[in-house]
Formats: sequence, structure tokens, C-alpha cells
Amino acid sequence: MSSKALEKEALKLSAEEKAHMIDALWQSLDPAEQQAIDQFWKAESRDRLNAFRAGELKAVDGEETLRSISDEFGK
Repeated sequence: MSSKALEKEALKLSAEEKAHMIDALWQSLDPAEQQAIDQFWKAESRDRLNAFRAGELKAVDGEETLRSISDEFGK
């Protein structure tokens, strides 16, 4: 299957299936590098959660944010 055909089929997947596919592909590139990236994001997530709990960050609605990004980029 060509990469274009694969892309066309992948775009038919649900959001959850796409996320799983992205994760699997990303991890296949360089597992050692992915582990370092995962550790970075784990620390970043922890820092953001702590900042939220301390009142330093506010929660933002995910769907609203995605709509805003989509509107900004004209998609």
C-alpha cells in the first residue's frame, strides 16, 4: 500500500484510533529518544498540574481550544 493510500485510510479512523496510530509510529522512530521525550512530557505535565492546583494556570476547554486553532489556521 502506498503512503498516500495509507494516509487516506488513516484519516478515516476515529480520534482515539488516530492517537494510538500516532503514538505507535512516533515510538517506532527512535525508542531511546522517545523515552527521553516521554520523561520530559511527564515532568512538564506534573509542573502544569501543580501550577493549576496552585492557581497559577486556568483550565481551558479542549473543544473550544481546538475550534480556535482551527479557525486561526483556516481549516
